[in-house]
Amino acid sequence: MNRIVVSSWPFFVLLVINMGLRANTLKVIGGKRAVILGEDADLFCRLSEAEEFDQITWQKETRENSNKHNFFVIKPDGITSNVNGLKGRVLFIGNTSDYLGSIRIRNVTLLDEGTYTCIFSVSSGPIQTEMSLTVIVPPVMSVTGHVSPVGDNEVVLVTCIAAAAKPKAEVIWNTGALNKSLRWVTNSTQHANGTSTVLSQLIGLPTRTANQKQVHCVVNHCALEEERTLSYTIDIHYPPQIVNITSSQAKYFLCIVDGNPRPNYIWSRDVQPWPVSSVRIDGDSLHLLSLSSDLNGLYVCEASNLYGSTTGFLYVHTTSEISPACWVLLCLIVVASAAAIFLCSWYKNGKLPCSKVKAPEQTDQDDGDVPIRQRVTEDEEET
Repeated sequence: MNRIVVSSWPFFVLLVINMGLRANTLKVIGGKRAVILGEDADLFCRLSEAEEFDQITWQKETRENSNKHNFFVIKPDGITSNVNGLKGRVLFIGNTSDYLGSIRIRNVTLLDEGTYTCIFSVSSGPIQTEMSLTVIVPPVMSVTGHVSPVGDNEVVLVTCIAAAAKPKAEVIWNTGALNKSLRWVTNSTQHANGTSTVLSQLIGLPTRTANQKQVHCVVNHCALEEERTLSYTIDIHYPPQIVNITSSQAKYFLCIVDGNPRPNYIWSRDVQPWPVSSVRIDGDSLHLLSLSSDLNGLYVCEASNLYGSTTGFLYVHTTSEISPACWVLLCLIVVASAAAIFLCSWYKNGKLPCSKVKAPEQTDQDDGDVPIRQRVTEDEEET
């Protein structure tokens, strides 16, 4: 009787080949992540094809511990366990039914930065993928001014700092009208925790022209939604300059002086005593409470600050005040006097004081032409 012998080797070979092919196509999909300090980091991990697995294991090597070690395990039924730290900060956000093993790390710190590995344990052996977690730290920004007196040597006018950033920030200046007269120097420092501090100094001559001019420190960083601008008004100190005394009204005078810091003002009267009851002072202003000759004289305004002083002079000359009633009375007296003179002249002369006397008419007649009656009368007077 002939026996038929069926060999199982071909089937076994096919099974091994099939398993090998599946092992080559089966993989774990992940991706690198970058998050801002203090935010949550979601690490994606998924099996490329449906396949039974024993567990999902997460490993890490970070700034806190550079040795690769397990820290989180996920079972097929979704039960999780924490290993070697991060307890309470790791949350399973995947779904084992969908072969999704993603996790969330809450409140990320710089120590969490590093390489993370997601491992699926399947029948053919462990399949894994690695992904990097980068922590971004926004800069702490500040701008500080340096008060300087007027001088001929360059000094640091303003300092702008973008501190403890990761990666380091970019710092530039917008100096506006002072663009040609100022320059800046920028330096950076690398810290052990991976952050950097950038310090940029604005340098120039401390001049009156630069005083009160506004400059802007502009900071760029990937953690900022848009560039940040920090403004500063340059502060240059100098002594009081020329005094200018102006008057908006007859009784009010203002002492105007350019100086930084703002000068203090002292009003005084040259030679003569100060008219306490007739004058009021309010800082840089002088108010004459009346206009009388008692206030005549030379007044002095002295302006001073830490860097020097200067003076200005005001000469006041006025006559006693005459009220409107006095002016009316004076006009009435003048009119009455004129009327009296007019009437008196009329009464005495019968004519106006301004009337002209008519001169007698002259004739060409000589004595011979005088009438006889007139000559006889004259002869009798001679006898």
